[in-house]
Amino acid sequence: MTSAFDPSIFLDTQQNEVNERRPPLPTENPDDPNGCYTAVIEEIKADSGTIGKGERLGQLWVSMIIPLRLQVPAAVQALGLPPELTLTDRAFLDLTPQGSIDNSKGKNRTQRAYRDACNLNKPGEPFAWRQLQGHVVKVRVVHELYNEQIQERIATILPA
Repeated sequence: MTSAFDPSIFLDTQQNEVNERRPPLPTENPDDPNGCYTAVIEEIKADSGTIGKGERLGQLWVSMIIPLRLQVPAAVQALGLPPELTLTDRAFLDLTPQGSIDNSKGKNRTQRAYRDACNLNKPGEPFAWRQLQGHVVKVRVVHELYNEQIQERIATILPA
């Protein structure tokens, strides 16, 4: 399927609309007794690079980029938010010195949280990150200040 959007023409296209920041998603979902939001895990992608500073300078890093499509309850939509909102979580993986995933105890906590929430953390059963796609989870959202702006961040992943 081709798109009618032409980036070279867009460079000179004048717009009258302003770009406005949406209100932040509240940290507590009023429709959930634990304050969590229901989310569907969308297509996960991997990212990697080389550490550019510090004691691990030059070492490989790997992260999983996890889009979560959150269901926004009507009470929260009244604040000017859409019925669904996608927040992106990122899981940086602990690696061995050889560059493979470190599965020793206490390592890769975010991976463990997603596997536990999706009931995919069972001894002897193979796991791949792509298996998480489509699973429904509960997430707790927190706010962080970044460049003087409130940013939402996924703080906790729980079973739905």
